[in-house]
Amino acid sequence: MVTMLQTRRTIRAAAVASGYIASIIFTDFPVDAQPPQHGFKTGYVATLFTGEVLPGQLDNFKRLVTRLVAAVAEEPGTLVYEISLRPDQKTYDSLEVYRNSEAVVAHAKHVRAEFGKELGQVRKTVSFVVFGSPDAQAKEALAGLNPVYESPIDGFIR
Repeated sequence: MVTMLQTRRTIRAAAVASGYIASIIFTDFPVDAQPPQHGFKTGYVATLFTGEVLPGQLDNFKRLVTRLVAAVAEEPGTLVYEISLRPDQKTYDSLEVYRNSEAVVAHAKHVRAEFGKELGQVRKTVSFVVFGSPDAQAKEALAGLNPVYESPIDGFIR
């Protein structure tokens, strides 16, 4: 049996958007993790959503986020879903990584159906950046967020 110390490995993924850097640390990858593959060219899709909590809605937003994260954790194709509040206590970022375009579509449908109305009452979109090469169905599912699509140059993912 492999212990936690033997499996602990840290990988950092960073995305730069609107002059801010969002980073997340992944832990507990097996020591014998596969060799790196060529990043988001392998089918993974990542997004960086920046939003603004509406005036007087911070407590409602935080309660909603707790429920939202718990529901999204049940999506097998959503690999990372991290929501962070900036120091101004109104701007927030959501860093998301999906196994493939199919997972993006499933997530968009799930969140829209279960949380869309509530989200619209507590926040507004500031920007939405997509990394990787989502297929046409994924792009259609994301179209309402007015995404900016980044083009992969090089990178890796394990």
